[in-house]
Amino acid sequence: MADPGTSRSKVQVYLDAEHAKCSICLSLWHDVVTVGPCLHNFCNGCFSEWLRRSQKKQLKVLCPQCRGVVQFVGKNHFLHNIEEDIIRSDSSLKRSEEEIAQLDTYAMIHSSIVMEPGKNRERKRTRVESEAPDEDFVEFLERFGVTSPQCLQCGTEYNGFCSNGNTVHLECHACGGKMPLRVNSDAPQHCLGCERPFCGAYWPAQGNVLRYPCSLDSFKPISDRSISIIPHLAHQTNQVEKDVTQRCIRQMGRTLPDVVSEWIAKLDNGEIDRSRLPLKHADSISSSTHVCCECYDKLVSFLLYWFRIATPKHHLPPDAANRADCWYGYECRTQHHNEQHARRLNHVCRPTRSSSNN
Repeated sequence: MADPGTSRSKVQVYLDAEHAKCSICLSLWHDVVTVGPCLHNFCNGCFSEWLRRSQKKQLKVLCPQCRGVVQFVGKNHFLHNIEEDIIRSDSSLKRSEEEIAQLDTYAMIHSSIVMEPGKNRERKRTRVESEAPDEDFVEFLERFGVTSPQCLQCGTEYNGFCSNGNTVHLECHACGGKMPLRVNSDAPQHCLGCERPFCGAYWPAQGNVLRYPCSLDSFKPISDRSISIIPHLAHQTNQVEKDVTQRCIRQMGRTLPDVVSEWIAKLDNGEIDRSRLPLKHADSISSSTHVCCECYDKLVSFLLYWFRIATPKHHLPPDAANRADCWYGYECRTQHHNEQHARRLNHVCRPTRSSSNN
């Protein structure tokens, strides 16, 4: 029998830095993305610029390295970790802050994107082997739920734009419908909180679209949203603390929407520490930001934490006002499975002892 002590040994992977370089800028990957089906890797910013130029010229998107037709592109989180390991082992490979900032401004690959290869068009590059998507690759995408429903703007002009077979399309995370990726569109196409694509703001912005494939509530500005019940995620899903917050709001003669609106205004005014806001691009979130329903619930849960932190104890219900703080605070694991512990101690507080021993 194998020694249990050796079964958890880590496997070290060695990768020559020369094999971790973007073939466009010839430097180590930054925010690496992988294109398919050839599986070549590039900096997000570099490939995004390549993608923009292809769209501008209305050409197929070809892999900059092998010139094969790109059918899919997405972030590669595994290689991103390797990229960081290489920089830690050799700091001379790290780019300057100015170069990184410039690449980040170019980057537009936030989620997986499925390309739509053109049909029956003249082949312009001899190394492109097929105009149609590779059948095995399509089957691979379908296995992960990536489908190709018809885009409303393919073949039909809306708001002065008509997409075609060479246009890159995004798949809405809410309805699964397709919309053309519009780099310079005024209508946001990605949720800033999770970077997933949503079409709920894009189609209404086209003006004369007869029907919207997606619910408009799935993706809209924070200021246009309302909430009637405390989200499930609030207070680390601790039902006792959610009940305390609800009774506290009622005892103060207020409503949940009123409290949330007040704290969104505080967020806009920079009065809240955003370090624990569980959303991407947390520093850029404001009341005018378009977010999906899931990210809105996360934001409200975050704001209710700060509401409770800022509420004097005499405003809390009597049975909650005199509780001592749990050493492990919001990181406590016992609060989820021991109701007596959850009621006895306050868990809407910062941890004063590591949760690793809890």
